[in-house]
Amino acid sequence: MKPSALRSLLSPYGSLGRVFLAPEDAAARARRRRAGGNKRLLFTEGWVEFARKREAKAACELLNGRGMGGKKGSFFRDDLWNLVYLRGFKWHNLTEQIAAENAERTSRMRAEIGKAARENGEFVRNVERAKALGGMAAKRASKRKAAGDDDDDGDEGDEPGPGPGTTVEEERRARSFRQVRGVKKDVGTEEQPADVARVLSKIF
Repeated sequence: MKPSALRSLLSPYGSLGRVFLAPEDAAARARRRRAGGNKRLLFTEGWVEFARKREAKAACELLNGRGMGGKKGSFFRDDLWNLVYLRGFKWHNLTEQIAAENAERTSRMRAEIGKAARENGEFVRNVERAKALGGMAAKRASKRKAAGDDDDDGDEGDEPGPGPGTTVEEERRARSFRQVRGVKKDVGTEEQPADVARVLSKIF
């Protein structure tokens, strides 16, 4: 309901002054519109200034809890009035309250934005730290691998290999040969021939 519609509904019950309606939260309206609900701007609460206190009290006692009525097919026909007379409440109190609520809302938004910025910064720092640690681990692994390859190459260089133009099998055959154990002759025990014995007997 717009302020002009509210003024037209309450004008029969007294002389009106200022009218203020508080619009709904923008996020709530966006959610309602995405869900396919009513697209018009709605208001959550409002304040109406009567020229006379007596008329304001009478209107609240008469209309509170009753249907708004109006023409058949009116959008607010079946809605109920919820009116409260605010004793001792001045219009400047409303403006001060609105200013305080706006300041609180602004401060809350700034705090939420700062918190989100800090969380995003911390996330980015964690990602960069993880990348740096991963790079350092990869470098260490590559260095260990390179050192292992160098050790393997040095061991293989000390091992003698087959000569040029020969195979491993030929080299093995050249190295292996059959050994014959020597036989010691016993001159004293061996039987000498008769001729040799005869010659030796003549010499000695």
